[in-house]
Amino acid sequence: MKYEKLAQFMEGLASDFVFLDQKEIDVPTAGNFLNVLDQVSREAEAIQVGEAVKIAGALSVLLEKIVLLQIGDAGKAYRALEEGITAIQQVVSSYRKVGKSEGSVDEILSVVLEACGDDRIRDLMGERKKEEGEPAAPPEVAAKEASFEIEDEGLLRDFITEGLEYISEIEVNILNLEQNPTDKECINAIFRPFHSVKGVAGFLNLSEIRGLAHSLENLLDKARNDELEVTQPLIDVVLDGSDTLKSMIGQLKDRLEGKEMKPLNTDLSVLSKRIDAVGSGEEAEKPQKLGQILVSGGALSEEALEASLQTSQTIVPKKKIGETLIQEGKVSPKQVSQALRKQAEQVSDTTTVRIDTRKLDDLIDMVGELVITQSMIQQGLSQQFNGDRKLMRTVAQFFRITSELQRTSTSLRMMPIKQTFQRMARLARDLGKNNGKQVTVEMVGEETEIDRNMVDEIYNPLVHMVRNSVDHGLESTEERRIAGKPEKGMIQLKAYHRGGNIVIEIIDDGKGLNREKILEKAKKSGLVHSADNLTDQDIFRLIFLPGFSTAEKVTEVSGRGVGMDVVRQAIDRLRGKIEIESVPGKGTAFALRFPLTLAIIDGMIVKVGSERYIVPTTAIRQALRPSREVYNAIAGKGETINVMGNLLPLVRVYELFGKEPLHRNPWEAIIVVTEGEGRAKCLMVDEIVGKAEVVIKSLGEGLKNVQGISGGAILGDGQIGLIIDPEGLFELSEGVRNG
Repeated sequence: MKYEKLAQFMEGLASDFVFLDQKEIDVPTAGNFLNVLDQVSREAEAIQVGEAVKIAGALSVLLEKIVLLQIGDAGKAYRALEEGITAIQQVVSSYRKVGKSEGSVDEILSVVLEACGDDRIRDLMGERKKEEGEPAAPPEVAAKEASFEIEDEGLLRDFITEGLEYISEIEVNILNLEQNPTDKECINAIFRPFHSVKGVAGFLNLSEIRGLAHSLENLLDKARNDELEVTQPLIDVVLDGSDTLKSMIGQLKDRLEGKEMKPLNTDLSVLSKRIDAVGSGEEAEKPQKLGQILVSGGALSEEALEASLQTSQTIVPKKKIGETLIQEGKVSPKQVSQALRKQAEQVSDTTTVRIDTRKLDDLIDMVGELVITQSMIQQGLSQQFNGDRKLMRTVAQFFRITSELQRTSTSLRMMPIKQTFQRMARLARDLGKNNGKQVTVEMVGEETEIDRNMVDEIYNPLVHMVRNSVDHGLESTEERRIAGKPEKGMIQLKAYHRGGNIVIEIIDDGKGLNREKILEKAKKSGLVHSADNLTDQDIFRLIFLPGFSTAEKVTEVSGRGVGMDVVRQAIDRLRGKIEIESVPGKGTAFALRFPLTLAIIDGMIVKVGSERYIVPTTAIRQALRPSREVYNAIAGKGETINVMGNLLPLVRVYELFGKEPLHRNPWEAIIVVTEGEGRAKCLMVDEIVGKAEVVIKSLGEGLKNVQGISGGAILGDGQIGLIIDPEGLFELSEGVRNG
């Protein structure tokens, strides 16, 4: 387990590399990539994987040179970057197997040195002699030492624009966090912009901005990991920090425009001490009292407040300070009322408007068409190397407005899942009563919003799952008493947003799934012949097959082998996934994961022969170009690729769809490691075209049931791209292989 976290970082790094535009890298993407490199370096240093620290430092230098356009041969640089990532993966894999690296890193460092010609790489290799008194640069900060040049004006302007947008996001979300201090999504929404500002500032050697963003990022990281409570001092210091970053970015803007830079109103050293104090928990939240609010608002002086406090304490019976101040004529009733409102918790009153859902759907469709048109414009402009700069800026603003309109219109069709959960809670209690079981239902995250069009679609699956939890999952009162459990069984319904998805969990504290019983039933039914290669997840998923049931008797609500297959079909229709965790005697947890909206999808466009397909990014673990050595053809098991020590099945997409490929050898093609239903396979494609946000279009009645394809989308050049359904493609590949 020692190297698992580093391996996870490397998976993220490999995935991020896929989305780097090799023609013209954008600074925010590169900044995020650098942040992941920093994480890799820090984690590798913490667990003493020195080879990974060196390579990560070298890649940071290389990436910096690419962004600052200080590379002669861009193609060579990107190949070196890719080889470096592969080299770190090999180092990590070696440490996981034998606890050490089996080779030298000098070879890959030489490749990086040849690509960028930077002496800092020689430092990592120990080749360059330092001047006397010159300290050696640690590998993890090697990339931060290049001095910023005013000639990099374009990059700086991009950073200023993006940075101010990030600060605006922070300001909005910090106010939301103040109302909901335990909301992890709010914390993440504030953490991410600071993370991005830090990464890009690192490229441009804006050390003060990077340092402040890094400190605030660390503070929020503690909050999201429950190491630090979100208190008023934390809110205040994050707001002050974002204000200071805004001023610092404003200074950069003044400098570029030839204006006199405005001085900062904040002492950075004092702010840094405040951040450290909040991070260590030294500052406790102290709600302001009424008198303090009146003084801070200028309605009263400190001296007058002190005198009135003494008066109110001597009067019998004692009076509240507000009454005393009004009687003495020092403040007006209106001022006290306003101060009391500030002191009380703010309760927002949202005004709602009823609207015909058909109009709403029409709006969503039109916004979808607008997004398609935007992609076409973007595609056209990308082919113009000498486009008008003013036009480009105007179009960039249009893209931002379109994106915001898209987010807003999508949110219009969202509604809380509370009502659905309440119906499930009532169902669970009624079923428990009919079965002679005592059931307690707990709801968590019922205010979580879900696409309105999903509400009806998820109702039946949830009904079947709650029925099975009550009927099969929870034991009888007597069985629970014997097992030392509370007599009342618990079913928890939980909803939350995670990574662009809505996750719904149905958790019970019953007896759990009987792995051996499921396997025995599957063997009798001829569904499986051997359990040698089956994981617990594979076995648990058998309960979703049509007609499958381990119930010893049929009840009014379950046991006939129908129901869970309905769940599976409904989840597939919604492009969802299901994960199962079960511990014998402890209970079972089903997690249903759906995209937030059914109208739009983030995808990676890949090319197979002359055709382009879209793979949902939520299903992609990483992409790589494998070496010949990691390819295996195993008798009876088919072709596999060794990915980070795991043998994953190879799926030749061109064979499934009858296309003529550019490459037939896996080591010449691109492998996209794709997940579906808790398992992973390697999709073999010819080329990765790029990332895109596309509007999903139905293929019509005639093509709606094509296995492996979930829909279509109009791409930026007006052509159609088919959207791959990973689970369907997996089943299709297994059918072809077995056939």
